[in-house]
Amino acid sequence: MHIDDLQPFLRQTGYVTFDFPSSSIILDLRNRHERCYAAKLLMNVRYPQSDIDSEIFRVLVHEGDRVLDAGANIGFTALELIEAGASKVLAVEPVPELFDRLKRLGLPSIEPVQSAISAKAGRTSITVSATHNQGSSIKPEMIALFPGVFGDIPATYEVEVCTIDDLSDAHGVTDIWKLDIEGAEIDALEGARATLRQSPPRAIVVELYDQFLSEFAARIRPTHPFGYRAFLRRDDYRLVFMPVDHPPGEQFENTSPMYVFTRQWLDAAD
Repeated sequence: MHIDDLQPFLRQTGYVTFDFPSSSIILDLRNRHERCYAAKLLMNVRYPQSDIDSEIFRVLVHEGDRVLDAGANIGFTALELIEAGASKVLAVEPVPELFDRLKRLGLPSIEPVQSAISAKAGRTSITVSATHNQGSSIKPEMIALFPGVFGDIPATYEVEVCTIDDLSDAHGVTDIWKLDIEGAEIDALEGARATLRQSPPRAIVVELYDQFLSEFAARIRPTHPFGYRAFLRRDDYRLVFMPVDHPPGEQFENTSPMYVFTRQWLDAAD
């Protein structure tokens, strides 16, 4: 069953707790993506927006990996990374309400850091989504790109900002980066120059919209020459890695544009 078939029937109020082998998480059913997480966990329905992450983690994460989860939200992906074999997840989230929920996971293998990620450390303004608790951004380009997400009068406040180099110095280097930072991906690379030069991750998983793809791919090519766009096939629900410029089509599930950049060729690539 597909999550779209269940949307009219999902409860839209209240909270529900789900146990992972490593911890438990409380989901707020007022938020659409958390309702979908609940349906995925309770009824094993297909939820492509989340399942594509799960399948990428299953392929890329090796037992004992250390992972940077940038834009960690409530910690759902951090828990999935642990289940995929990661020994440590550095979960970076700037929004206070989400960071508080991330901390409540209380799992030693998930280390929460309250910060946005960009090219330089300091403080900056973040614009908060008005329609759900995902998608907050420090980049004006994203507010212009998705005005419906942020509302007619966008809400903003100040947050701390760090660089990936800062995180590497303070917490150690990581084997995989998962970047879901709403338009700040190129800035993140700018603030990761030393880490990319000295201890580049084995793979980078990143959500990228068209406006940022070419520059990101060009900047990361010296250390990660292999780039792929990830899709879930509609017919067999299998994860496939296509060339980075491969367009979406009817044969694939509809998800945010997900890319993987690696230092070595992926055997799973089509």
